[in-house]
Amino acid sequence: MGDFRSFLKNKRVPAIPMEPLDDPAGWPAKDLEDVSSWSYWITDQDTDELAAAVQAVKKAGVPVAEISRKDFPLKGFGDVLGDVRRELIDGRGIVMMRNFPVQQFDRESQAIAYLGLGSYLGKTLSQNAQGHVLGHVKDLGGDYNDRNTRSYVTRAELRFHCDSAEYVGLLCLQTAKEGGQSRIASSVTAYNKMLKERPDCVKLLMEDWYYTRSGELLPGELPYYKQPIFAFVDGYFSASSIGAITEKAQGVPGVPLWTEAQKECVRVYQQTVADCAVDIQFQQGDIQFLNNHVMLHSRREYWDWPEDERKRHLLRLWLFDEDARPIPQIKRDGRGGRGVHLKGVKLTAPLNVFAMAD
Repeated sequence: MGDFRSFLKNKRVPAIPMEPLDDPAGWPAKDLEDVSSWSYWITDQDTDELAAAVQAVKKAGVPVAEISRKDFPLKGFGDVLGDVRRELIDGRGIVMMRNFPVQQFDRESQAIAYLGLGSYLGKTLSQNAQGHVLGHVKDLGGDYNDRNTRSYVTRAELRFHCDSAEYVGLLCLQTAKEGGQSRIASSVTAYNKMLKERPDCVKLLMEDWYYTRSGELLPGELPYYKQPIFAFVDGYFSASSIGAITEKAQGVPGVPLWTEAQKECVRVYQQTVADCAVDIQFQQGDIQFLNNHVMLHSRREYWDWPEDERKRHLLRLWLFDEDARPIPQIKRDGRGGRGVHLKGVKLTAPLNVFAMAD
């Protein structure tokens, strides 16, 4: 078992705009190539605690979508999850947990256990207009190039991006036949590299950029929102991404087209992030938790098995943590850290992936 607790020995220095960042979340890709060195292996005792907590939830009749920490009692494993949260805030910004008991739990128990352990990191958020707090990442034949299509229902290679939550969790239930590697990069490392090589682009990326809401709107909301890519508040650095939702915003009414300078910054940013990235092959039972404010993630295109029960399938969590790294209010006003919760939509936790396509 590796040691994921880099926060114990590495300390962050307060961030200053247009100055290099000294932050544990700024790691070189080679440092994460050996996944086992920064992973936590879920033990048999941890699994027993999860199973007991799952039974407690079922006995109490708590709806799956409403599970909170108070409903899900853990002992020693709860302390481990406390350290996982610390690592997301003050460490590398990413933790891999391995050996989640996929084979030992049915789908309902998988969902309860996953949402339950996630509650030790933050509060679950809705991930789409249907109010789903349990997301299913599986190819449903979606078109990644369509303006209102979310990437998780496609098998396409994704652009690097951040999700609309403090933390995102991805639990691997099934792997693809070929491809589908997770790709991760440090926003801190990308910023430092760009600051050294193209400070003009860093300055431009600290201005507001437009993002599409993918058609998921509250009454009276504009179909887009604005926020900076690189931001500083209270001595903390945070970053957004230039990914599909920024590129697709270019076709949204009211959104100005990129200038030539912005197009150049997009090119430099995307190449820099790719240069800082490392690929990770998911294994069944892996849970990847990462902090969206200092991490970027993506995946390779994949090809699936013909049998539906063998197709690549990840369960996703979006988590809000009010004590996480501070971010500018403009990001909160957009979608940063608050998910996609439309007024009047009840939160649900669909156990069947096809329920998401209805």
